[in-house]
Amino acid sequence: MTVRSRVASLAPGAGFGLVVGVVIVLLAFGLAGLTTSLDHLPGSSTRPELTWAGDQAIRPGLDAATTDLEAMTGDVDHLGLLGRGALAALAGSKWSLLDSTIADGAVLVAGIRDRSDALRARLIALPGLGRTAPIRLSPESIDRQQRLFDALSATDGLATAWARLAAGGINAAQLSTLLTQHDLLITAAIDAGLKRNTTTALANIDRATATLDQAGTLRDKLANSVDVTELNEWLRRNRNYDVALRRLYVASAASPNRVTPELRAASNAEKAARAELPGDTSGLVIIMAEIGRGGLNQAVLAIEEARGSLADVLDAEAAANASASPSPGP
Repeated sequence: MTVRSRVASLAPGAGFGLVVGVVIVLLAFGLAGLTTSLDHLPGSSTRPELTWAGDQAIRPGLDAATTDLEAMTGDVDHLGLLGRGALAALAGSKWSLLDSTIADGAVLVAGIRDRSDALRARLIALPGLGRTAPIRLSPESIDRQQRLFDALSATDGLATAWARLAAGGINAAQLSTLLTQHDLLITAAIDAGLKRNTTTALANIDRATATLDQAGTLRDKLANSVDVTELNEWLRRNRNYDVALRRLYVASAASPNRVTPELRAASNAEKAARAELPGDTSGLVIIMAEIGRGGLNQAVLAIEEARGSLADVLDAEAAANASASPSPGP
């Protein structure tokens, strides 16, 4: 067979192979294009022009929300100052100052809550959000909105924290009032006893003991949240003295002109009980601080955590704005 005839016999097969090769090349280019298109989905940071319109529409709302968040941070800072002021007032037993500080903080907390709720509603209503957000908005816009939501969530616990602070302060103030009333009544009873007015003396002792009963009821409520060991000892010693003083006046009234064995025993018991009484009010200050400090410390800690979260978001916003470059037009 000649060379020409051999070439002629191979021609059909060679043509078919050429066609197949061309098809494979075309398919390869097509798959490459499909892969490239999949790598550039709408909303991807590699194709900012696809989300430019959505980003421009939502940006004013995000900027306004950031401004509102800055103002709210000022309120949280002020609340932190009030919380620390409440701790100082408690440590100094300045109950009037503690009450006014708690009241001011309650008003401020209510304002923060209202502003937070309003800002959260505005964020939800911003354009482009929802299930189609990944297509209409860039990841930067979505992340920015989420940061603002997280910052608002950090303020949600402030109302509960301040209520706990108020409860601790009120309990401490109430207990201080009861124990102070007790001491005043016992002093009045002693004055009446020195004047041999036994009826008045016994009445004041009974009223003083009633204040200890009220303090004991409050102590029982606090036992699950604070250490009441010191308070228990304080109440025990004062109650023992009330009992001993009353016994002395009853024995004295029964034998006003003669020292009987009962009167002598009652006098010795009163002296022993009086020796157990605290010499000053330092122990009472410690008791008040222990009762109030739990709620106050937790509240101050919660306020500081919220303030830190707000500051972190504002720092992130400032950094994002500083590094942002102009977005391309559509």
